[in-house]
Amino acid sequence: MSQSFTSFLDFKRRYPIRPNDEGSLLGSGSYGRVIKVEDQLETEWVAIKISEYKGNDTKSLKAEVELAQRIPRQGNIARYDACYRLETDTSVSDFAIMKYYPDGNLADLLRRINLTAPQIYDITRGILLGLQHLHRHRIVHRDFKPANILISRDNAGRFIPKIADFGLSKLVSDDELDSSDFDLSDGRGTPSYKAPEQIEGSRVSFNLDLWAFGVILFEMLTGEKPFRSDLRNSSEQSVRREIEKKIITVELPSQLNQIEEPYQAMIRRCLVRDIHDRVRKEDELLDLLDRIPQLLSEAKKLISQNEFEQARLRYEQILAKREHHIDAQKGLEFCKLRITNQQIDNLLAQAGTFVTQQQFEQAKLYYEQVLRLSPNRQEAAQGLVLCIEQLRPKPVAIQKVELTDVFQEERTDVYTTPLVALHPSSADQKQPDSVKVALEKKNTDRPTALKTAIYQDIVESSTISDSEKRFPWRVVAPVVIAMTLGGSILYYVSLHIDQKPDISTATVVPLTKTRPPESAHRENTARLPIAGDTKNSAVDQQVDFAFKNARQAFRQKDYKKVIEFTTPALRLDPTRQDVSRLHRIALKEIDELTPEKPKENDKTNGQENSPVLEPSKPTVVEAPKESAPDNTVNPKLAAQEKYDQLIEDGQKAISRGNNKAKAIADFTAARALAKEHELNTAKADAAYSTYMNKGNKIFDNEEYDGAKEWYKVAQALKETRDVQSKIKLCTNQ
Repeated sequence: MSQSFTSFLDFKRRYPIRPNDEGSLLGSGSYGRVIKVEDQLETEWVAIKISEYKGNDTKSLKAEVELAQRIPRQGNIARYDACYRLETDTSVSDFAIMKYYPDGNLADLLRRINLTAPQIYDITRGILLGLQHLHRHRIVHRDFKPANILISRDNAGRFIPKIADFGLSKLVSDDELDSSDFDLSDGRGTPSYKAPEQIEGSRVSFNLDLWAFGVILFEMLTGEKPFRSDLRNSSEQSVRREIEKKIITVELPSQLNQIEEPYQAMIRRCLVRDIHDRVRKEDELLDLLDRIPQLLSEAKKLISQNEFEQARLRYEQILAKREHHIDAQKGLEFCKLRITNQQIDNLLAQAGTFVTQQQFEQAKLYYEQVLRLSPNRQEAAQGLVLCIEQLRPKPVAIQKVELTDVFQEERTDVYTTPLVALHPSSADQKQPDSVKVALEKKNTDRPTALKTAIYQDIVESSTISDSEKRFPWRVVAPVVIAMTLGGSILYYVSLHIDQKPDISTATVVPLTKTRPPESAHRENTARLPIAGDTKNSAVDQQVDFAFKNARQAFRQKDYKKVIEFTTPALRLDPTRQDVSRLHRIALKEIDELTPEKPKENDKTNGQENSPVLEPSKPTVVEAPKESAPDNTVNPKLAAQEKYDQLIEDGQKAISRGNNKAKAIADFTAARALAKEHELNTAKADAAYSTYMNKGNKIFDNEEYDGAKEWYKVAQALKETRDVQSKIKLCTNQ
């Protein structure tokens, strides 16, 4: 279209104009005529407006085209491709070229079909957006009527109005723009669509075009003009005077009362005589069209009735149509806060009910939900602490055990840290009579009992279940060999524990004894029952100390430590119910938290439980190495959580501040993470569809820059051919 022509003959070669072809004539008037012509270079139809140049450049067709080309691109403004001033055989004329619209203009469309409600909405909204664009760039149309609104269609077949014919349009100067009204009226314009100030020749404002819009809207809805002459067979001048009289007095027809809302309210706001009382901006009419005031009123009423969920839906409807509506944004945040507070109050009430019923586990779950919604809620924090304290295992009172000589659980493998060594004579306590009788009966030649140092701490030992406990051959074997030899052998049991300064060595008294039968050997090597069941006994002190350490480990949720402390304690005193209960709870927690490793663990346990006899070497008990905590985390699960959080952060960046740059950054990072770990992209797919729909809606209105921004957001979520083609289309417009 940028081709230049040196003569009218060159112009006709590309655009073969046929003046006498009535089928190609699209319209005519005082300005000239419009002809449909096929472009021989582009092989497409174009519309050429021809107007004779009469020596006044300011009122020429070329001046109109130059004014139209100063307006930035917008989907509801028709654009001229080019204008050429050429000398023909009879005169000098301007030839303006624009796209051909098969549906013609709005006047043609109203004569052909009855518009449906969605079509009326689309055309009304498009006209208002076009006028809004003109007025923002300081242009008053002054001849706004259906014949000057061309009709296009989008890909879905919906009508798109395009404002054209800027022959009477004027650019408002900076000085005039500072005033609420200005002098641009010269009385010209189509009579039925003139505003009162045009007829009277007084000062006008931008809402001059909004008066004409009200007339057009009335005509679209009823098929008739609101101001028309009742005279028949009268002259054109008489008809004009009667119409202008009705316009000046603003005699609105009774038919207006039959028009549905919101269109009736829109027409009444436009057809007002005083320009200061008439609607000033298109924004107000667009709000009425989308029922924004009604939705705001309904939302406020619902808030007063504490129906915050319904009010939230109203505000979301407003923001779907007006993304940056401040009142709706504030109302939505208020409703969300109140809904959250209602949820918290309900959760706290339910938690309180469970506490009253002593169901602390259920109450704990509700308090945790509250803290997820409001981390600083003191009531929930205090309730959670109460539940944790109530769920913590309670100490069990020790019942006095009846003394007996029944074989007790083996305690020979218990390893004790020698912190405080007692005097050897302290071990020579007086035995109960029942124990003495049993010993004398089974061991006639029993030597003096082995005197060992009593230690105050219990160190870690491997966990051995009751079914896997074995006979203590490491300690008994050397004694049996010594009895067989019949000699007096001195045994030293050296304890090597990290070179602690307070390690003591047990004192061993020589023994002389013949080897008894195996059954007798087992009976004689059975541990004697603990003398007494008081807190002052050495065994009770060891058990209490181990239980104290186990409870401390339980509070720290180190359940393996709990097992390592309670296992040797139960070997010393299997009647301790408090230790046994804590041991069972810890085993249960480990089963729930630790994944099974059957093959390796079974093999290891089998090796540890097999008896090893080394009678020729001193018995050395080594403290087991501290097991490392199980910090195994599923990397894919962690990546999925991070991915979902990035998607949510990007959506919040758009919903709260329309920060598309941050959203694109978050979505890009999430897409890279999903590709690396093969994650579930359901959230991204849903968001992609949402942003593509927004972009398509804006694209249909030919607002290509805005649509391109939304397509880029969608592209950050998901790279598809569809979004690539859309971005390319927007770039090429």
